[in-house]
Amino acid sequence: MKYPLTAIVTGLALCLPIHADTKSAELHAKQKGQKLTIEQRLQLTREETTRQNENAFSRPKPEPRQTTTFNPNRNLYFGDTHVHTALSFDSYLSGNRLGLRDAYRFANGEPLTLPTGEVMQLSRPLDFVVMTDHAEGFGLFVTCSRKDLSDEQKTFCASFDRPNRKLYRSLRGEAERRPPIPPQALYADRPERSLEDARTTWQQVVDTAEEFNKPGQFTAFAGYEYSPPLPQKGKIHRNVIFRNSDTPNRAVSAFDAATVLDLWRSLEQECTGACDFLTIPHNLNKTWGLAYSGVTIDGDPYTTEDWALRGRNEPLAEIFQIKGNSECGYGVGASDEECNFELVLPICEGEQTIGCSGRTSFVREGLKIGLELNQKLGFNPLQTGFVGSTDTHSSNPGDTEEYDFRGGGGNHDSPATKRLGLSTANKTFDKGSPKGMVRNPGGLAAVWAPENTRDAIFDAMRNRETYATSGTRIQLRFFAGWDYPRNLLNKPDLISKAYQLGVPMGSVLNPGRHGDNRPEFLVWAVKDSQGTNLQRIQMVKAWLDNGKSREQVFDIACSDGLKPDPTTGRCPDNGAKVDLTDCSVSSDKGTPELKVHWRDPDFDPKQSAFYYVRVLENPSCRWSTYDALRLGKTPLDGPPATIQERAWSSPIWYTP
Repeated sequence: MKYPLTAIVTGLALCLPIHADTKSAELHAKQKGQKLTIEQRLQLTREETTRQNENAFSRPKPEPRQTTTFNPNRNLYFGDTHVHTALSFDSYLSGNRLGLRDAYRFANGEPLTLPTGEVMQLSRPLDFVVMTDHAEGFGLFVTCSRKDLSDEQKTFCASFDRPNRKLYRSLRGEAERRPPIPPQALYADRPERSLEDARTTWQQVVDTAEEFNKPGQFTAFAGYEYSPPLPQKGKIHRNVIFRNSDTPNRAVSAFDAATVLDLWRSLEQECTGACDFLTIPHNLNKTWGLAYSGVTIDGDPYTTEDWALRGRNEPLAEIFQIKGNSECGYGVGASDEECNFELVLPICEGEQTIGCSGRTSFVREGLKIGLELNQKLGFNPLQTGFVGSTDTHSSNPGDTEEYDFRGGGGNHDSPATKRLGLSTANKTFDKGSPKGMVRNPGGLAAVWAPENTRDAIFDAMRNRETYATSGTRIQLRFFAGWDYPRNLLNKPDLISKAYQLGVPMGSVLNPGRHGDNRPEFLVWAVKDSQGTNLQRIQMVKAWLDNGKSREQVFDIACSDGLKPDPTTGRCPDNGAKVDLTDCSVSSDKGTPELKVHWRDPDFDPKQSAFYYVRVLENPSCRWSTYDALRLGKTPLDGPPATIQERAWSSPIWYTP
């Protein structure tokens, strides 16, 4: 990665020990009414890090990668399709100096150390990854490394190593213009340079993915994030992923494509021959309702052709990440309590749309709208499968274990004192606030594919044979059919028969031969080998009743020999507990495996519907509790002390 000279010098300073008496410097600066230097603040932060007790709880030892051979019944691969490195300007502004190669090495199991001194490492390497740095920042560091810059441009480039909120707001303000424009301080005199240097950065992204791609062992996709902002930190972003290294010669950004419709059109025009792409929307919870509203960022309604364009290019949605849960919102179309899991924004009330999450900000509601559109258009453009990812800005893809969460935002939320809003040091970019405690380590993308290659995993994503987790590595199978044998769950050929007689997650189930029989669903969930036991399996169903969407959530399998309550339909509490003094969990509650063969008791063959599975683990410690233990404190008031990790299968649709 090419950085401006000032970035290289300061980046080195951030990684080297400061030998001066930092505390004396702090006192002297206060007496003189001066601010501490970045290096002095960082040293204070490192001192806070050394006071953390990383042995306050147990953790598993890192395991090596387990490679697989070709399997026609599919292997399970875990990855992260949403990762930012120091190549993203917001990541760089937050102090991250770990680049693309650092992130790839981390994904393959190597540890990384933040400038604050905190060490990050995966419990198990990832199987695949997509680095999705913001395309709007491509070319920035290339331009700043040029020797023919004006004094004003040199000052602008140097400002990235002295980050502050004013700079960030200025850059965001320029990007919020319609249409967005590149930073005028850098490109006003030569706008063509932004395109030229952005292409250089994109080629670096493609080449580095090619360098780390190891068919059969580890898959690296070329990709980026398309990031037009909304007011008040809203997002209407997409991750763009390419099948192989045959890509367009540029990354189409918000400076080139004012709306996502323009993005898709440009990509379809430029991605030809062996080139293939797909897009994944994320943070639907923060789109201010635009995710499924049927209008563009500029308020223009989608046409039938626009919906078809979306349906062709967007087979997946990111349902969970560091900035919250986009599955559903309790009270805006959804009625089950699990919709309250890791929400970062309040639910919209009345006509409010900005700063909150409304009905059209959640995936489940989007899937219902898809059923409605199918009646109107004759096709469903919103048949999207699920993935989870991190959206980390610390170059640590897949780092989703609660005990290893380091904030995901570079220096401005590291170490533990800062994440919990207790820090007094390193206030350069972000003072640290309890508001940050609503975030979480993010999720993982799980893919069922015959082998670990670009083509196989890309095809699985295109076919939606994927699922999302909240960071755990639950193994989940989900099939639907009409004629599954009753004892199939206990047969050694379960999976081959499930494919032969039905369809997997992400598919459309065609009507049965007799027209009035009920579909059968097979669900098989196995706990994360390093995680907590499973507690229950839920089936989420939504359907159209006289043109209006309805939904119901069933608990279809309970652990510990329990049965769903006949009145509530919910599994009783199995009594699993968490010891908040060391985060140990009940090993005698829950189960390592749950299987169920379920038939919809209220199926109507004339009604369009979709079904997806949600699997819940027993409670375990949330990251904020682990941080409290590091600091010798009890869990803080506000955030929950425990969570229930989970997995969400991609849906299966039924269309009459």
